Amino acid sequence: MRALEAHAAASAADVATCRELANRMADPVVHLLVGMIVDDEQRHDSLLRSMIRRLEEEVDFLPAQGALPVPNGSMSIDPQAAAEMAASVRALMRNEHEAARHLRHLARQEPMLYGGLYPLLLETIARDSEKHATILRFLLHRVEESASR
Repeated sequence: MRALEAHAAASAADVATCRELANRMADPVVHLLVGMIVDDEQRHDSLLRSMIRRLEEEVDFLPAQGALPVPNGSMSIDPQAAAEMAASVRALMRNEHEAARHLRHLARQEPMLYGGLYPLLLETIARDSEKHATILRFLLHRVEESASR
């Protein structure tokens, strides 16, 4: 819990530094990129806070508002629906992996397009696609697990 709190505090300090940097520079590209970082960090902070609340629930034995939901094994899907959902999730995973490869290919075609800005943005989107595939892999595991019950 303390490690997550420390990370959240350090992230908040970094966000403040990013905002200060953006405010000191009158460059719209800096504002765009810093805005992307700040948006991600705000989502991360919200997630970390809900994770911390979940851990506090476990320690204090008291329900905490906004605590991260955790898997409880109650998900139950009939085998036919689970098979269809699993196929859909696998297709989404393939699409995310293919999208990441394609975006990186595009970025390599013109590595200095707009001073390297477009390749940078394409790379960040590709990484998000990989993150999505990882999330989908977890969902696939949950769907397959529920079908076996």
